[in-house]
Amino acid sequence: MTVSSDPPPQNLPSTVAGLVGAPGPIALELFYDLIFVAAVVVLSGSYSHHPTAHNLFWLISVFAVIWLIWMQTSLLFNLDREQNNLMRALVLGQMLLIILLSISAADDLESHSRLVGPLLGLTLLLVSAMLAVSARGNPKMAGYTRIRIRYFVVAAALIACAPRVGENAFLVLWPLGFLIVLAPSLRSDPLSGQTIKTHHLVERFGAFTVIMLGETFVKTALTATEYDMKGLSVISLIANFVIVFAIWWLYFSNAPSVGPTAGRGGHNTWMLTHLPLHLSIVGVAVGAALATNSFGKEVPSSAALYLSLPLCGVLVSMVVLELLSGQAHSKRVAGIFAAACICVPVATIATVAISSNELRGLSVLLAALMVSTVIGSNSVRRKVAKQPEGTTT
Repeated sequence: MTVSSDPPPQNLPSTVAGLVGAPGPIALELFYDLIFVAAVVVLSGSYSHHPTAHNLFWLISVFAVIWLIWMQTSLLFNLDREQNNLMRALVLGQMLLIILLSISAADDLESHSRLVGPLLGLTLLLVSAMLAVSARGNPKMAGYTRIRIRYFVVAAALIACAPRVGENAFLVLWPLGFLIVLAPSLRSDPLSGQTIKTHHLVERFGAFTVIMLGETFVKTALTATEYDMKGLSVISLIANFVIVFAIWWLYFSNAPSVGPTAGRGGHNTWMLTHLPLHLSIVGVAVGAALATNSFGKEVPSSAALYLSLPLCGVLVSMVVLELLSGQAHSKRVAGIFAAACICVPVATIATVAISSNELRGLSVLLAALMVSTVIGSNSVRRKVAKQPEGTTT
């Protein structure tokens, strides 16, 4: 990978042109991603201590909006690689707002803090400001940014005003704001003549996926330090590590090949499929932590769903990503992922039938299932790769 080090334009004011020797776009993007590590740890940690259905939907809503903000910012970075001091300042402001709203969302789960909606709306307005700065420095971006600024401002108003309407108004207004933010990307010409840099896009989503997987390790390790680790709990910890490793393997065995064959509509589907994928990985983190430290505790039989349902979400997302790749092996590999998804609830039911409060055994079974999925999908890929071109399977 090569990094451009072009000097800043000379015909712009010093406050806009940037500093000589300032961090480049790749460094800014990686730094930007770090705030989401903190946000996800805060949100998942809070839910672990208050695992109710209402809180789950609240945190999913918060995560979905900040994820969409990350996606729109990453698209802007993809289409416009010229970054200046003002753009960097807006990115830093966005990072500060994201951590503040994450803390607010986690601190007051039951009453749903009135600060979260306004902070989300203000963050969307900062994204709009970034779009405006990009259009000023690059006239070719004007068509792309103009329509998005309008939609983002409307969405920001809806999301910010939800607490004023009522405590549960976010159930309607936030999904509506989410769809409004997505609307420009669903138009017949979603990019307004801009060209997506597929390699960069795949790298950005791959990096964010690694962050989500890393959060699983952080969550499990931090939770394990709060309790005395017994022999079976150590086995469960290893099994959960294997599950995360398998998810990493399955994703990166396929993701780098998806973008180039997807096209515009496929790019949108590919990007949006990462929302349930990343959300499910966070769910796996919560379930893995619960399973690791379930020794000697009375846990309800429904607790098994904390690990099995998110893993099903991961596998379903993998099916979609695999089919989007359009490769010779895609349908067969997607079939393996689908079969594994069906086996997850079977393993869960079997484990609960044996012992309703034994989650460590479920971790071991699911780890074995994921390893089998890795072996099976790799076997299919190798077999198809060895076949002469034009041969159908």
